[in-house]
Amino acid sequence: MRAAQEWVNATYDGVAEGYIRCAEDGSTGWQTVLSLTQGLQHELGISPTVQNFGPGTFDALVARGGIRPTETDTNLIRIINYALWCKGYYGAASAGRWTSVTTDSMNDLIGDAGLASAANVSNIPTRLLVQIVKALLRMDQFRRVPGGTSEIQEFQRHLNLTYVYGEDITTMDLSPCDGVYSRDVQQAVMKALQFEIGIERSEIGGYFGSTTKARLKEQPTLGTGSDGALVHLFTALCVFNSPVLENGSAIPTTVRSTYTDDTEEFVRAFQKFSQLTVTGKSDYDTWAQLLVSTGNEYRDTTACDEAAPLTFARAQALGNAGYRIVGRYLDEHLDPGDDDYLGKALTSTELSDIVRGGLGVYPIFQWNGTTRANFTYDKGFEQGGVAEARAREFGFGRGTCIYFAVDFDATQADIDAAVLDYFRGVRAALGRTNRYTFGVYGSRNVCRNVSNRVGATWSFVSGLSWGFSGNLGFPLPANWSFNQIRNGTFSYGSGSFGEAWEIDRNVWRRGSDRGTTVLNPARSPAQDFIDLVQRLFTAALEYDAGADPARLVCQFFRQAQYNGPDWRLSLGAVDPGWTAALAEQGLTLAGRRNLTDPVTGTSVGTEHLMATLEMCLEYSSTTDLVSLGDGGGWAGDLVTFYGDWRENKDRFPNPMLFARDYLGKRDAASHFSNDQWIQDADGFNIMRLMRTESLGLPDAVARYYGTDSPGAGDRVCQRRYTLFHADRFDSSSSTTQTLARNLLLGRNSDIAVIAGTWFLISRVSLDAEDRPENIDPAQLTNFVLAYAWELQERVEAEEGK
Repeated sequence: MRAAQEWVNATYDGVAEGYIRCAEDGSTGWQTVLSLTQGLQHELGISPTVQNFGPGTFDALVARGGIRPTETDTNLIRIINYALWCKGYYGAASAGRWTSVTTDSMNDLIGDAGLASAANVSNIPTRLLVQIVKALLRMDQFRRVPGGTSEIQEFQRHLNLTYVYGEDITTMDLSPCDGVYSRDVQQAVMKALQFEIGIERSEIGGYFGSTTKARLKEQPTLGTGSDGALVHLFTALCVFNSPVLENGSAIPTTVRSTYTDDTEEFVRAFQKFSQLTVTGKSDYDTWAQLLVSTGNEYRDTTACDEAAPLTFARAQALGNAGYRIVGRYLDEHLDPGDDDYLGKALTSTELSDIVRGGLGVYPIFQWNGTTRANFTYDKGFEQGGVAEARAREFGFGRGTCIYFAVDFDATQADIDAAVLDYFRGVRAALGRTNRYTFGVYGSRNVCRNVSNRVGATWSFVSGLSWGFSGNLGFPLPANWSFNQIRNGTFSYGSGSFGEAWEIDRNVWRRGSDRGTTVLNPARSPAQDFIDLVQRLFTAALEYDAGADPARLVCQFFRQAQYNGPDWRLSLGAVDPGWTAALAEQGLTLAGRRNLTDPVTGTSVGTEHLMATLEMCLEYSSTTDLVSLGDGGGWAGDLVTFYGDWRENKDRFPNPMLFARDYLGKRDAASHFSNDQWIQDADGFNIMRLMRTESLGLPDAVARYYGTDSPGAGDRVCQRRYTLFHADRFDSSSSTTQTLARNLLLGRNSDIAVIAGTWFLISRVSLDAEDRPENIDPAQLTNFVLAYAWELQERVEAEEGK
């Protein structure tokens, strides 16, 4: 690499007009291949040279006949050999000579691009050869990378063979073949689709414009039994947008040329997830949703956001037009005299008018979040504090989600270097009281990263910015609540009896963020659950005065999912007479499987929560011994998550990387979801509250979920992870790791826990080499460390760190 960098700089710096030197550091990267591109342009007689392999370079190289094994120009041969090295292929040892090594590597690249059946470097058509050279001078990969899948890689190769070579679509470049859904792949699929629906070749550009939309609407609806090229493209788009999370489970799909029942099942799940009409077929709305971040921008919407203040009349007009919730800004950082002042800040009078007008409100916070420079930890901490103060002033209730805006096209580098730190600052500021949770407004990729890596509760997706790089090649995040799809004017009435103002129209996902409809609420968001526990407890005392009423309450919640042989062995069978007596009173699980978490405002499952609580009540442990109480909560979930990792070890050999993407993440399905983190901690904490303060179950639940302004040392849900970490793991990361390791290796654990660990791991059907005692000890260390770190990060978030 260093030789390539030294040669290209020495040869073209000061010689080729416009040439930009690359670093001579021996590392491959864009700098080096772009400098080589400028060298190629100079050799082709192009001046000035630019760092882009554009149409001019392409046409000039085609006119020359490409660069073949018979090439005699040593500079061109050097460019090929050095580009091969940059790409990860062998180049000739003597860079100025085209040797058999060069030929073999070029043929390897042709094969990796899916073109081996079409040509080799000796007989390849000129345009295709130039495509290969162009691919050489980019950082696109043609071998599968970590995280890539063979299914996507094969489809990428299909695109190259069928459309770049076979149909010779001149506006289409070779697709990377790395197995990863990306912006380039999305563009390639769009161009292939445009060809298949009859767009003129000269108009194929990968843009989802009016012609493409019109032609797509004319296509026959695909359903079970359909086959052909459109099915192939449609199912590939489904794979790119998979899996869909439904009830905590991941629904996958595969690329097919025939539309099967399994395809229909996935499409139904995708349509439901995307807030589309559920048909299981390829209607226009579904095509659009698979292709672009707005989807069909003219579909019905029930949410909006706006900078313009609302009056009571405006709120009523929006409600009459079908809108149910509106996003408004908590504050504005500019003074009224500033030229850029918008007057967008909410007022108490306006908020009251909105609520009286029948709309919900979701608060947005943005202090000039339009450039990377605005995103630092300190700014996030400051702005998080301002947002909380303003939300309290307005009377937003506990658990309200405040959306902090990333209003620019943040690249992955921007996200890693700045955006995540900003949100860590926001999290720390809000974590001082845990009264409010935070969401993120931004591109799909921004939302996904902030949610998975910092813990945003909800994602408000800027789908309207369809050209943002973060909206191309990324599926809709699993925790999306709003998708902004169209900007325009809203009006009502006419003349002096009407008004018109600008709004952004947003799709509001059913079951997501409900916003605020009541100001200064006296009720806890979990009050329905608190009342239910009290009612069940009273009924339990009347049903059997000799039984433990807390255990009977727990049995009510575990009757459906947690009454199998393994749970019966540990806790006994659920009393059928008890559940029958409750059913006669109208008390069944229907409508009672979730509570609203006062901290995050999200739904938390009650069945696993109360099953965990019952295990903790029966087999509690705060010692170094892993008990059955642990097995019903964190320990059981960690064992099954271990199985998840080993099933995905080829894609994620490092368990810490697997945990980063799947352990307790809102955007991924695993056997240790964010919901389960809450349930495991809360079940243990409620048990400790009952034990340490001698409280009955109803009082403990009311104290835990109903305390609005916790004092220091209170055992309340606002500090769930801090309490869990302290009482179960002695506030020690080392102890956390020790208990997790002992659990997996069967050391210092109840014999029932050891048996349970074997049982859970055996259900995953792992090979002997994948069992915890047989893997590399360093990998096991990293696995338990990942759990300890995730818990520690949640603790620090609650402590405002």
